[in-house]
Amino acid sequence: MYTVALFITMAILLEAVMTVLHSVLGTIGLSDTIGKLPIIGANLTLLIAILMVWLMGDAGYVLGGWGWIHGDDWINVVANGAIIAGMIPLKDAVFGAIAKGVRA
Repeated sequence: MYTVALFITMAILLEAVMTVLHSVLGTIGLSDTIGKLPIIGANLTLLIAILMVWLMGDAGYVLGGWGWIHGDDWINVVANGAIIAGMIPLKDAVFGAIAKGVRA
């Protein structure tokens, strides 16, 4: 269960990093330029998630909590980054459910 909580925490961190990145890119005027690049613009969140896992090293391999560690490091980095990027809708759903419970 803690592995899912770690993925949600990493998704929160990813959202914070993306907010700062979009703010900085907007300030220096590169937001539209990067957004128009064919591969990078559409997958910027995924690329930042993979970069985040790579920078964290072994601490970023959250799938290891389920016993999934691959022999190649790049596969661990890409798989964990992709799952963290995919956890953003789950994070939003969890926060929405908590908000509904607080209002009740």
